[in-house]
Amino acid sequence: MQPRSRSNPGHGSGPAKYPGTFLLAFREAMATLSWNGKRWLGTVVECVDAQGNERTVGLENLYRRCRRSERSTWPDLIAEFLRTVLAAEQNGDLPTDLGTVTEQLLLRVGKPLSSGPDEGRLWAQPLPDTGLVVNLVIDYPDRMVYATEGMITASGRPGEEWLEHALDNLRERSPEDCFQVIHEDSGMMMCNVADAYDSSRALLLEDLLPDEYPNGCLIALPSRDQLLALPVDRPSLAFAHLMKVLAERNYKTAPYAITDDVYWVREGVWRLFPMDVQGDKVTLQPPEEFIEILNTLMPDDEAESHDE
Repeated sequence: MQPRSRSNPGHGSGPAKYPGTFLLAFREAMATLSWNGKRWLGTVVECVDAQGNERTVGLENLYRRCRRSERSTWPDLIAEFLRTVLAAEQNGDLPTDLGTVTEQLLLRVGKPLSSGPDEGRLWAQPLPDTGLVVNLVIDYPDRMVYATEGMITASGRPGEEWLEHALDNLRERSPEDCFQVIHEDSGMMMCNVADAYDSSRALLLEDLLPDEYPNGCLIALPSRDQLLALPVDRPSLAFAHLMKVLAERNYKTAPYAITDDVYWVREGVWRLFPMDVQGDKVTLQPPEEFIEILNTLMPDDEAESHDE
């Protein structure tokens, strides 16, 4: 098959998503490594490396990493990233012993991912009644790798034990003030550490929130890098619809989208909190376990109106 003609990243199909300086730095990095760009596909570039191997390089995380540094350094940063990816493939991405990467274990919350059969299948623990799962990942400075069933089996220890290690690691990487109030009237908070694990911190609400909330919180995780939390109390319930509005809006536009659903989380138990917002009309269908709390927080006529 004849190779396609080389295209200029940032030109061709679709609108430019990244600044021209970043795209030029990417081209310069490829030239340094004798890589050729084949096709620009918005958030990825199809390339051919110096050995003639076809590769697809994702740009979103790479751009996020670059924009934290001086623009003059971008070509070198990108080239180093491409070298690291190539070295990782040559040396093998997957550790043979999870015990050697215990301190690098973290986790991701999201929709189930398709994966290979048998030992190549990704390890996942469902979050009951949510449609979401928890995956174990191995975090490297320049990438992350999902843990597989085969890796868990080879370790001789259950996945739940490794998950506890991952939670401990995430807890240690979470600043005390990682939740910040973004809406004073409701008390709505956002977790935005911007380390690619914000949504995962939904599993550590009780540890990371600045106060105790006996009735739990409504949460939304529209994308990997966004986690919203609204304490369940009388004042906040008037603003519950904002969670759904923000979840839907950010789910449509943010990279690494997860879900536009809202959940009620209390004492580590997640429950779907169905909500529909159409203009000024808000329809709530709280889970059965929430009704008793709702009745104690709101007058009878208000509780009944929201339960319709």
